[in-house]
Amino acid sequence: MASDTKSGRIPQEILDFLRSAGGHSLVVKGEAGTGKTTFALQMVEELADEQAEYYLSSRVSDEALYRQFPWLRDRARRNNILRAGKSFLKQTRPVQMKTEEALHADATLKAAKELLRALARSETVPGVVRSELQKLEGQIEAGDLGGDESEYSSGEVTDSSIVLDLGVMLPELELAYDLAETNLPKKTLVVIDSMDSLSERYGIASHRIINTLQKDLVEHSGTNIVYVLETSGRSSMDFLGDGVVALLSQEKEGRRVRLLVIEKLRGSRIERWRYTFTLADGRIRTFEPTWVKLPEVLRKHSPVDDPRGGVASTGNKNFDELLGGLPLGALTLLEIGADVPQEVVRCFELSLISDFLSKKRGVIWYPLNSIDYSRLDKQMAMLVAKDRASKGLRVLDASGIAEGAYPFVTTIEGTDVSHDLRWDSLRYMLAGATPPYLSLLGYDALEAQYGQDVLTGAFGHIDSARRDGQVVVAEATQSSKSLMALAHQAQLHVKLENMEGAVMLCGQKPFTPYHHLEFEYEDGVPFARLVPML
Repeated sequence: MASDTKSGRIPQEILDFLRSAGGHSLVVKGEAGTGKTTFALQMVEELADEQAEYYLSSRVSDEALYRQFPWLRDRARRNNILRAGKSFLKQTRPVQMKTEEALHADATLKAAKELLRALARSETVPGVVRSELQKLEGQIEAGDLGGDESEYSSGEVTDSSIVLDLGVMLPELELAYDLAETNLPKKTLVVIDSMDSLSERYGIASHRIINTLQKDLVEHSGTNIVYVLETSGRSSMDFLGDGVVALLSQEKEGRRVRLLVIEKLRGSRIERWRYTFTLADGRIRTFEPTWVKLPEVLRKHSPVDDPRGGVASTGNKNFDELLGGLPLGALTLLEIGADVPQEVVRCFELSLISDFLSKKRGVIWYPLNSIDYSRLDKQMAMLVAKDRASKGLRVLDASGIAEGAYPFVTTIEGTDVSHDLRWDSLRYMLAGATPPYLSLLGYDALEAQYGQDVLTGAFGHIDSARRDGQVVVAEATQSSKSLMALAHQAQLHVKLENMEGAVMLCGQKPFTPYHHLEFEYEDGVPFARLVPML
């Protein structure tokens, strides 16, 4: 099926990786604007019922996050994401530590915390390992690591934001350790966004911080940690994490293409390692592979109102809103990329044909792919009134195998395309229908029947239909010899492409971004809607 229940979520492989036994680290990398923060926040949301999660950043404003990700404000669990850390800080960190008294209070508090940990250990309450953190703090105290202490001598907590500044030691890291220990034996998910910022604030290389957290929290304390990096290329950090995910924003013919690439998930099976996705509505929405199956039973087609301005409907309101409808007296080209499933094209064709027939309009159809006429006969009987299908639809067939068997099949000679597609003859066959008529021509099939220079012979049909104010839709794959000439003549040019198994639609004329064709099923019948790749 086209879009299953996983569509629009973080890839299942990543969630299963973080749910598996033990601690795991995940490196999330990408250039600015690729969706790293969105990805991190959605992981927090996805795992909220299973793991205690804390989102730690060097400077986080709640309101800024709410403006960028409106869905956060509506989540009842946002307190777990943003405010639990502040509550903990209020209990453990003095505000505006600038006086000698405050520094003394900080030292007293630190000693009290160490005493509590010792008592907890003596009562066999599980605790997190801190050996690497203590080594790191020892190097900072000895002056071997870290920047100018005077730059980072304050810390502040307000009601609307978390501001964590470097005090005497490493408050962000200490907070991660304390939160992980507080939640034991339950697993904690710690998100550090971003490691580059934290490294710059501390004056300590990212790999040194990651090594510390990896050995203490991940390997020995069963904590999940997500490290967000501000770069996308390969680096030494890739080897430090148990998993690596890259978010990419690429350009293709002036359009944005977003990719999520799973580079590794140590110890986990990866069934699909590349996903296309969008950032529409402040969320990462992955696109599942497009599989669509037409059921044996279809419901009656409800006519779609024609858009204003001398155009006809495509039979799908979503397509009409994006493309503006099918222009009368003009050529429309549907370009079909490699590996686009035939069922997707057939859904487009049946929707278009059914809409014309439901409005008592006539249709001439030279199919792009072979047709099971028995099945088509049943489909037409369910989609539109029987008399409308028999009077308004003419499927052109040069094989002769269905001659006389179905009222909508017209046998043609198949030797001279200009004769077989003679417009005045075809229009006469549609005497029982009303204009505007639809001429739907599959050019790959025409080339296979009449030769590669079929466009010259068929031009008379296209020109006559256009001058008569009818709708002409040409279908051609990227291997069609007629494609370039059709693209030049078309007033409306639409492309279907297969990206990592997901079928995408875009307009060449008019120019539009990529949209994912996402099929939903209404009473078992597939209905395509468009999700923009933003």
